[in-house]
Amino acid sequence: MTQNNNRSAFITVFLLAVIFQVIFVIADMRDTPGKAAVEFARMYYQLDSSMATRLCDNMALDEENNVVASYIQNTAKQANERGYDASYMKNSLFNVKTHTLKMSSSSAEIRITGDMKKGINPLFAYIGKLFFLGKTTQLDQTVNVIKEGGKWKVCEVFFSISES
Repeated sequence: MTQNNNRSAFITVFLLAVIFQVIFVIADMRDTPGKAAVEFARMYYQLDSSMATRLCDNMALDEENNVVASYIQNTAKQANERGYDASYMKNSLFNVKTHTLKMSSSSAEIRITGDMKKGINPLFAYIGKLFFLGKTTQLDQTVNVIKEGGKWKVCEVFFSISES
């Protein structure tokens, strides 16, 4: 009798774990202003051209003033002037937190805080974090996001490369 009770308890716990896992996955898939701002910031500091997917349409689709291409090109130029490759300018974000300052149904103001380390290679940034190597820079930015086409997007270029 106790073996049946143990088995049914195990099955109940297992089913609850599966149900909670599904709920957490669905909740994580939901697009939020904070998630949009953090995704954009991560791509921005990694010089990832796919950051255009989180830019509002009037900025992302502007062929004449392609802000993403100009940003990456200017950053590569700054690195070249210092004698480095463009990858030297990459930063990885750690301990990122968001705070919603203002929010309506179609716009929000989000404050992003966290730490940045040189992210030339993701392994370099991770090892640097583990062994307290390299300079840690504080990130504290405020960004305005809007809801466009059912997705939260950044509608301003809000960061600048301020340090090495």
